[in-house]
Amino acid sequence: MDALPRHYDAFGLLFGVRNYAGFEPVSPGRGLPEDASTELLDLRLADSEHGHTWVAWPQLARIDWSAQAPRVDDRIHEYKLTSKGPRFIGKAGHHGRAWRAVAGEHADPRGSSYPEGTEWRAADRMWRVERLSHGDVLRADPLLRALLDTMRDLAERYGDDNVRLAVWFDS
Repeated sequence: MDALPRHYDAFGLLFGVRNYAGFEPVSPGRGLPEDASTELLDLRLADSEHGHTWVAWPQLARIDWSAQAPRVDDRIHEYKLTSKGPRFIGKAGHHGRAWRAVAGEHADPRGSSYPEGTEWRAADRMWRVERLSHGDVLRADPLLRALLDTMRDLAERYGDDNVRLAVWFDS
């Protein structure tokens, strides 16, 4: 499989890279496997690539998808307030003038600086400090779910210990 889109919550949960959500990573910083295939080892990895690591299927199969991160997300979650309830827009470390006008000019943009559930509201917007669950990662990323399903299928065919995922990241 080629490169997956950037999904920092998955990167944080699985490998500890850009772990804004504060997950306890499954497989951080291992480097490439010692017995990696020659095809993998022959890849010319660019200087900008980092965080080489890998994870075996049994580790992925043991993830408790109902578990929550040990702390709140560093990114404050933004919602549009609608007649049908809040609609998730996104999450980021910086929220611009609208958030600053409500939270205060010197407010810390990191969600982990505030208690879980802290909210700011202005007009049709709400910003909220939240904690993610492992399951939130799968719900937000159908390609990750497809990758894990493929790995599960391969493990059923070739054995759990014969399936692993090697990854690295760019800057």
